[in-house]
Amino acid sequence: MKRNLFILLLVLIVFSIGGFLYLNQREVPIEQVFPGKIWAKPIENLPDLKGVGATTAKNCGNCHTEIYEEWQRSTHANALTDIQFQSELAKPSSPKWICLNCHIPVQNQRETIITGLRNGDYFRPVEIPNPNFNPDMKEEGVTCATCHVRVDSQTKESYVIGGTGGTSPPHPIKIDRKQLLNRCYDCHNETYTLNESLVCSFQTGTELQATHSSQTCSSCHQPEVRRSFVKTSLNKPIRTSHKHGFIGGGVPKRFDLYPDQIRLGYKPGIVLSRLKVENETIEIEIKNKNADHHVTTGDPERFYRLSLVGLDFKGNSIFQTETTIGQEWSWSPQAKKVNDTRIPSGKVYVWKLKQTDLPVVSYLFQATHVRLKNVTSDYMSLSSGYLTSPYKEKVEKIKELYPHSSLVIESLYHVNTKSRKDTPLEDLFKRNAERKGE
Repeated sequence: MKRNLFILLLVLIVFSIGGFLYLNQREVPIEQVFPGKIWAKPIENLPDLKGVGATTAKNCGNCHTEIYEEWQRSTHANALTDIQFQSELAKPSSPKWICLNCHIPVQNQRETIITGLRNGDYFRPVEIPNPNFNPDMKEEGVTCATCHVRVDSQTKESYVIGGTGGTSPPHPIKIDRKQLLNRCYDCHNETYTLNESLVCSFQTGTELQATHSSQTCSSCHQPEVRRSFVKTSLNKPIRTSHKHGFIGGGVPKRFDLYPDQIRLGYKPGIVLSRLKVENETIEIEIKNKNADHHVTTGDPERFYRLSLVGLDFKGNSIFQTETTIGQEWSWSPQAKKVNDTRIPSGKVYVWKLKQTDLPVVSYLFQATHVRLKNVTSDYMSLSSGYLTSPYKEKVEKIKELYPHSSLVIESLYHVNTKSRKDTPLEDLFKRNAERKGE
């Protein structure tokens, strides 16, 4: 009797261990863990494009020369090489394969293919070598194919998605303007919580849709320009095209990109709509005039710093104060938004102050778009041991190499004459190229 009970207990233990091991090692499809999430998987491997070859931006640039040059200076082209992103990616807490799905979104850019998740755990991806890995394409970040190339379900051949039509390119093409316009939302309108301290929050698309605006992301971030789609030697007609600089908030990924910001379409979302000093009160009015989404938007750690400096008759600073416009998050022990002072489209932020008793003859107002705080980049430098070359060395010198912020508005207000003089945006961006840190 005792012997039978012992055998039964032993069988139960073996089956329990076997069941545990099976459940712990089973491969769960990504679609089951992240149902309906486009960002959960990269675009499938793209075969070579007829008439083009590999679907790299460089190959596209053989004909689309101006568009390629613009894209090379874009935020998208620097999505993988972004020093801040590489620092975040190297953290032990980073689910790297998920982050890369937006920063290098085509499977050809990935050395491995994720076939599923071990026991549904996103920190335990099941990986196999990718026979179609293209290292040149990997370095291109958000490349042309991200939006413009897909695989035909019938022929299994790559084709280009166009938005205009009426051309005769050497490659297969299908016109689907709506698909192109909606592609932005796949990465720029997703909020998800992986665990208590891992939250990705991007709601730019939702903010845009809430305004009921007829504008799209492309309306502002890809300004229209009249030109040939391709190089002049191909003798194609002049048409309405779009710039491909994707400038965004005007804080580029490298200092050498500052001279291209305005050329490629940047203008601040906010304007200084009023600066008034009277009755012992200072009133500064900031309006979200040019953005059909909140400002700031996207990365929740971005914000505007507003500063006001009082100057005496010699131009010396004798008074200074500042405030911020943006989101405030608590990241530990649980990630959550605790405050939000951002400005919705068309709305106004009013900053009221009591005028100082000091002998101020003029006030200098500045608005700075901050992407990365000094305290954060200092921590990144100290934690650079997580990275390998060349990014380890770059993160160690992040203040020298990586723009943290951009001064986007500056105005000098004279108290006696009640007049103001605004600094041209071009002058501000020349100075931005020389600024270091926050």
